[in-house]
Amino acid sequence: MPQALVRTSPKVVCAAALLGMLLGGCEAARGVAEFTDLATKPAEPKPFVLETRPQDPKYVPVGTAVTRDAKRKTVEEFKKLEAELEAKRISNEAAGVQAQSLGKTPPPAPAAAQPSN
Repeated sequence: MPQALVRTSPKVVCAAALLGMLLGGCEAARGVAEFTDLATKPAEPKPFVLETRPQDPKYVPVGTAVTRDAKRKTVEEFKKLEAELEAKRISNEAAGVQAQSLGKTPPPAPAAAQPSN
């Protein structure tokens, strides 16, 4: 049984090729896209952006170990932090008990229906 030949129009082939070049980032297609206002060139950053951003940001590559001098807490600072956290825990538990007691109020009685005579 012979296979049916699929005929494609040259316009479809050209459109597919152009779309492929545009999506692929081809320089020739980019020039055509910029000329037809389908793409734009990146604008220069505003002066305040250039002033506030560092020229050479020091990024830490993923997967690398960075060693920094971290200020260690003293025993007194640790005990103070522990006491603050404990006080906050007690405060949160008290607020939870209060909310639970407020939630135990009985629901209001249903409204009395008006007679319809």
